[in-house]
Order: sequence, then structure tokens, then C-alpha cells
Amino acid sequence: TRCIRKRMEGLAEGSIHRDGGTIDILLTGCEVSLWLAEQFASDLQKSFPKLRTMAVSSNKLLGLFGQEMSIPTTGYPMSEKTHRLNDSIVIIVSHSGGTFAPLACSNLLQSTTNNLFVVTSEWDTQIGKQLRQMNNEDDRMALLFNSRIFTTDVGMRPAEPCSVSVAATHQLLTNLFQHICVVILSNQRFRHVSGAVITERDLRVLERCNQDNITALEHIVGS
Repeated sequence: TRCIRKRMEGLAEGSIHRDGGTIDILLTGCEVSLWLAEQFASDLQKSFPKLRTMAVSSNKLLGLFGQEMSIPTTGYPMSEKTHRLNDSIVIIVSHSGGTFAPLACSNLLQSTTNNLFVVTSEWDTQIGKQLRQMNNEDDRMALLFNSRIFTTDVGMRPAEPCSVSVAATHQLLTNLFQHICVVILSNQRFRHVSGAVITERDLRVLERCNQDNITALEHIVGS
């Protein structure tokens, strides 16, 4: 909440100066986690057209920013000169929380932005440990409340095909989407600067579908 509100305040007041390469919200991951991140970024961009939201493969980010000699991907438009990640809100999506490229990005991007978060299966993952080290908090409770970790609580599930893990991650991203929408729609200035298309009525419909989905799942599995 604090990060999205701070970003929107900066955009509304003009203290954040954007050009064509500025990214407001960046999502990254690999494989099926990247696919989920792309769906989330697409929904967010369509709902708030003036917000610059992107989903980028963690491997592409490492190729661009993680080496002494930048290696842009052939046929891919992103490069060091076309996009800037300074103070962007970054959400790393990784079910295991330990996949090589997202884990490397969680360390690499700390030099670019302090607004780093992870969507993962458990609170205590490798990426979670990396991000917790960013908090200069001595108070254990303060660390919990200032956590950068969003967890599905479904566990590692290393031998499972992409079923429960994908559904759980999609559900958590839906909740994040709703929360971001509530923050932006609660302020008229935020609506204007983001070009908000989504409305409170749309959110109510989404929440009803979200709740009905739980009932539908219970019927499907016979619970």
C-alpha cells in the first residue's frame, strides 16, 4: 500500500518525472510464473492505461543489466537505453522462491530500486531472505509488518505439475490487483494520473466472481 500510494503521490504532484522509458510497475519471473505475471501486467495496464506496467523475463533482465557487457535479446525491444527501472515497483513472481534467474534479479535490482517484492509459495524462501535483508529493522514484529513477501501458503510442491501452484498464484495476484485498484480509485488525483478505466462497480463484480470461484472449486473437488 505504501509503495503504490507513494508512487501515485509522486506522479500526481509531478515529483516523479517520466519519459518514454520509465516503468512504474515491473513484473518478472520464469516459465509458468512469467506467464501469470504477464496476465497480471496486462490486466493492470488495461485498467490504468497511463501507468507503465511491464512483464519481463528474468533471464532477459539478467542479460541486459546483470553483466559487464549488456546482451540485448534479438527481436526484443527492451535495452538499457529504452527502459529505466529507477525506483520502479518490482514484483518477482516465483512459486519456488529459488529459481536461478528470479533469485539473481532479487539481488541485482536492489541497486536500482528499493521497491522490491516477491509472490511465492512460502515466507521463508531464498528470494524472501534476499529481500528481508533490505529492511534495516531490528524489531522482529516490524519486520513482519514491513514484509516484502506475498505468499500463497501452498508449500514448495516440487513434484507437482502446474495445477494447484498456478491456481494459488493466480488467486494471490487477483487479490493484489484488487488492492492496487482500491488504493488508486480511493483518490481522484490518482484516478486522473493513472487514466483509470476500471470502476468501483467493476471491482464489486470481480470480488463476487472471486468469492464464487471458491465455491466452484469446492464443487469441482467434491469438498
